[in-house]
Amino acid sequence: MELNNLRNLLQKYEEGETSLQEERDLKKYFSTNEVPEEFIAYKSIFNFNTESRKIKYPKDSQLKSTPKRKWAYAGVAASILIIMSFLFFNDLTNKKLEDQNLGTIEDPEQAYLKTKETLKMVADVFSDGREDLKYLNEFNKTKNKFIKEQ
Repeated sequence: MELNNLRNLLQKYEEGETSLQEERDLKKYFSTNEVPEEFIAYKSIFNFNTESRKIKYPKDSQLKSTPKRKWAYAGVAASILIIMSFLFFNDLTNKKLEDQNLGTIEDPEQAYLKTKETLKMVADVFSDGREDLKYLNEFNKTKNKFIKEQ
């Protein structure tokens, strides 16, 4: 094969534009021992399959399989244990909530007074927070004075 023809085929091969017949020709060319120095790297590419087919592996070697059933049973048992504990503790929590008196008031007048007392407590907390904002307003005034001076 001429060097120019070989260069063109290798360029087509690198670009992925060769036909199957051209690739067979390249394999056949690189399987010979007479390859120029500049194309030595391509020889290993095209001869890889033929060299790897020559490797023989002994058929006697088999992988030992470990029994996986005991781990499968352990996984199933763990899953059942998790589900049962969830159901048990969930049932206990529901019973505790049902047993507790959560402050339900039957008398409407008494419920009104309790609600009024609770809202007054919330209003007091908000009033305390409002008093603290006075200090923040004073801080902002002082800060703005310094910013204006600069």
